[in-house]
Amino acid sequence: MVAPSLPRIQLLPPALANQIAAGEVVERPASVLKELVENALDAGAQRIEIESEAGGIGLIRVRDDGCGIHPEDLCLALSSHATSKIRQQEQLLNITTLGFRGEALASISAVSHLSLNSRVVNEEYGWCLRENTAVQPVAHPVGTTVEVRDLFYNTPARRRFLRGEKTEFMHLRATLERLALSHFEVSFRVSYNRRPLFTLPSCLRSPDQLKRIAKICGQAFTEHSLYFKREIEGLRLWGWLGHPEFCRSQTNLQYFYVNQRMVRDRLLTHATRQAYGNRLPPGRHPAYLLYLELPPSQVDVNAHPAKNEVRFREARQVHGFVVRTLTEILEQAESEGAPKPTADAPLSGDAPHGSPLEVPICSQQTGQALQPKPHGTPHKGRLYPVAEAAEHYSPLPRGSRIPSRKGNHNESSLLGQAQALVLGRYLLAENHQGLVLVDLPAARARLAQARLRAAYARDHITRQPLLLPLTFKVSPQQAEWTEQHASELLTLGFGLHRLGPSVVVLREIPASLRELNLEQWLPALLTRLTEQQQEKLEETPLKEIIVSFTGRYPAPTISPPSLQEMNVLLRELEKLYQNEPDLKSKPPWHALPKNKIEEWFAPD
Repeated sequence: MVAPSLPRIQLLPPALANQIAAGEVVERPASVLKELVENALDAGAQRIEIESEAGGIGLIRVRDDGCGIHPEDLCLALSSHATSKIRQQEQLLNITTLGFRGEALASISAVSHLSLNSRVVNEEYGWCLRENTAVQPVAHPVGTTVEVRDLFYNTPARRRFLRGEKTEFMHLRATLERLALSHFEVSFRVSYNRRPLFTLPSCLRSPDQLKRIAKICGQAFTEHSLYFKREIEGLRLWGWLGHPEFCRSQTNLQYFYVNQRMVRDRLLTHATRQAYGNRLPPGRHPAYLLYLELPPSQVDVNAHPAKNEVRFREARQVHGFVVRTLTEILEQAESEGAPKPTADAPLSGDAPHGSPLEVPICSQQTGQALQPKPHGTPHKGRLYPVAEAAEHYSPLPRGSRIPSRKGNHNESSLLGQAQALVLGRYLLAENHQGLVLVDLPAARARLAQARLRAAYARDHITRQPLLLPLTFKVSPQQAEWTEQHASELLTLGFGLHRLGPSVVVLREIPASLRELNLEQWLPALLTRLTEQQQEKLEETPLKEIIVSFTGRYPAPTISPPSLQEMNVLLRELEKLYQNEPDLKSKPPWHALPKNKIEEWFAPD
């Protein structure tokens, strides 16, 4: 009887081992982009250029102006577990860089065609490394360029699991946006399929940082969030916290960074959710952009293969600090107004990445550094309405401020003071003449119409990308009209493009139109525009048609606004109708005079 053959243990070939390791590091094109950009950031880059094609499957090229790679290290850079970032085991407990394992380039090169060009300071020229060739001299500025082509060309099973080009592109963009929000000091220039996509200049001052945040998170987020910072016992938390009224149905506007590293941590997610508590309706989620900084020795970033989860040495302390801080901010926002920051104040700390935190908090009145409080006593940090800081560089809707409860307007105003929201839609206000019912969605749409008209008059349109692009099935004539007028629509603030014979996609809108029901508004607008085309569009400018449609399709009220927000809206309505008394549209309110109400209840 022949004994069955016994499988023997043997070392895998290096190429196969790298392909297996790539399964942990390289999940999709966005994973490649993340690793390459993080390498550029670790190299001290101030400018990063990213080019990609075909959803990142065909090409990803990252060029930086960092310190570069020494010519003798180029070949070693593609070897497994080769890195310049750590040397000893003890350094794993004090990591200050985004990368440290030395696996990324080796794993990426195992499943793609990779080339590496780099030049260091004081070298006359750079050096190029391509697969199956020796290192060769090449003209190259100081810094590094990594080019990745034909991702997963040699692992067809992995490639089949990728999604379509548009989906992979959305992952690329989301990854880049997350990285850009953690490094305001770095400029990013991005192109896709050989066309410029967007540029994010470096920004160290608060107005410029708000521009970047608005471009990525949307103008609405900056208008409905508070800037703050707190520090205690070596922990520092700062960032932008969305108002509870700005809650969302999804969690795609939640960014949390630990020492400039984007993380998805259950402990931090639980802490933020606990701070909001019952301020959020069921099924709704907060929006926030938060940065936690602590000594590197207090956090383990080597807890997950993708490095998007961390472990805290003092998890209970971190959790409690986050909950207390965010709870204080939300309570303070509900109870009082907030001080105004100076125009030159940077919104992020100047402490080096990963360094111990010793940032004094200054007195609002004297500008002098406050003396540290006794151990265990939290500092009272500063709380800024984001929109107030933004006033230093561009006008924003007045509704972005948080009015103080102490400073009520005179009840003799046209619309008076808000009292409640009734029937889920109507704002009930009281003035000296009686009661006023305001149709809240219609009022918001009317204000959006006024803002859009003013923006067109100033020829200053701010486009806001939609977090989730909207796809519409339209008639072939409407799709053709969209394709013919795409460039003109873009100048008017609309990123509207044709996808197929009867399909269009809306990716960007003017920032003032966030209060509209876009699902109803756009089909109706396209119907009107295609009809107008037959009647010679020149007779009525396109922008006038768009403005005229803006007030007709208000978005429903999803979450009830606070009394403060209602009063802000009332003041804006008053200002609109006082400044434009010749408005032809019917006002979105109805007055109930006091004497009429008294007649209803008068004895017979």
